[in-house]
Amino acid sequence: MQAVTFTARVLRKQDDLPRYIVVMPEHVAGRTTSFKAEICLNGRGPFPRTVRPWGKGSDAFFFNLTAPQCKAAGIATHDLCEVRLTPLG
Repeated sequence: MQAVTFTARVLRKQDDLPRYIVVMPEHVAGRTTSFKAEICLNGRGPFPRTVRPWGKGSDAFFFNLTAPQCKAAGIATHDLCEVRLTPLG
């Protein structure tokens, strides 16, 4: 799988939990399990992340973001950002 670029919203369920980005199934075609990736957000990064299946009957995936990663990328909860996801291996 090659790198993909898409627009996504930075989400957070509650303040004491990490932020995350949902990756729609078309961006990870053929994947069914977690995988390592490099993530660039608004052209900043790369940030090493593990992209995981959402589960619960959904084909979507997600990855968490740390507060330092959000700060480095200049993004906050609810912001739209450009995501470049490059699978590793």
